[in-house]
Amino acid sequence: IVGGYECTKNGVPYQVSLNSGYHFCGGSLISNLWVVSAAHCYKSRVQVRLGEHNIDVTEGTEQFIDSSKVIRHPSYNSYTLDNDVMLIKLSSAASLNGYVQTVALPSSCASAGTSCLISGWGNMSASGSNYPSRLMC
Repeated sequence: IVGGYECTKNGVPYQVSLNSGYHFCGGSLISNLWVVSAAHCYKSRVQVRLGEHNIDVTEGTEQFIDSSKVIRHPSYNSYTLDNDVMLIKLSSAASLNGYVQTVALPSSCASAGTSCLISGWGNMSASGSNYPSRLMC
């Protein structure tokens, strides 16, 4: 996240890491069985890692759960990135606790100008490559 800062440890308990031997994308836990992510992150099988902060270290707060189903939006377009959304069903329910929670879904759209939080382990450099181990906001 360019211009970001390290999130408070376990301060974004709905943030997940998608893993296939390495972290490759993020997502948000929307129920104890479902994660929403971007369709451009699609892999037929994925391990969802919940309760993560530093993705290079086992901190004791993590839950690793394999996917049982990965569903891309039927109208996803990989060239335009239209409908860039997918759902991941977990093979077993996440245990909700102080480190793992579902995201609070809004009842309506945020007004223009509303400050929103983004988080992830994405590139921190506008030019070049600088991927963090710790969750950034």
